[in-house]
Amino acid sequence: MKTSIHYSEEICKRLEAKKLTETISPYAMEYINTIMLTIFSTGYHGKTVDMEKCSDKHRTSISRFLHNDQWNASSLEKAMKELVIHTIYEEAERSGKPILCIVDDTIASKTKPSSKAIHPMEAANFHFSHLKRKQDYGHQAVGVLLSCNGITLNYTMIMYDKSVSKIDIVKQIAEELPTAPTSSYLLCDSWYVCEKVVNAFICKGFHTVGALKTNHIRYPYGTKMNVCEFAGKLIEAKCRELFHLVTVKGRTYYVYR
Repeated sequence: MKTSIHYSEEICKRLEAKKLTETISPYAMEYINTIMLTIFSTGYHGKTVDMEKCSDKHRTSISRFLHNDQWNASSLEKAMKELVIHTIYEEAERSGKPILCIVDDTIASKTKPSSKAIHPMEAANFHFSHLKRKQDYGHQAVGVLLSCNGITLNYTMIMYDKSVSKIDIVKQIAEELPTAPTSSYLLCDSWYVCEKVVNAFICKGFHTVGALKTNHIRYPYGTKMNVCEFAGKLIEAKCRELFHLVTVKGRTYYVYR
């Protein structure tokens, strides 16, 4: 089996250097090393049978470890978040560059279960896919990356099970982030551009850069109108001096602040 990285003691040394071994037991660390090696291997399909190829442990043993939660996952997640924040915020203070908080969601599509299935896949549900433009069955997750000066790290990945809205999930992320040491930005699509999210991030020093749907209601100068109507009035008034011409990947946009 070919791997995209050379396996050595490097993974273990890196984890020890980050003091993650203080959070989890050597027993759990052995399984986590196996999982990490498998993820970076060619031919990985996200199944425990793939992990069996990189370990002397049987796939049922790996499944039992993941399912029974014999390790403190929340403590490990907290340690990883603190590590990411320390790395990115330290780089921002050193370089003076902005921190980018990048938010998006995705669906891991699964085969639709039979109506007679006794045990359908756990936590899978129907979600609207913007790529397929229809309802898609699978797991949906909200991902958050933190980036600064070319360093990009995964901050968290949260399973969306419809018990908490995606807006509230991202709002909670903003509330747990420290205040940015430099002028920083939230990058997101139109779904997350709303009052709750924008206000939560501005409190932590993050301005929001995101798309707006043309039917979104805004209150420019205290007058209620949708974005499309407001843009039309600006063009009619020939207020070109209010716009900034920006080119992104060969396409030009008039940006109004």
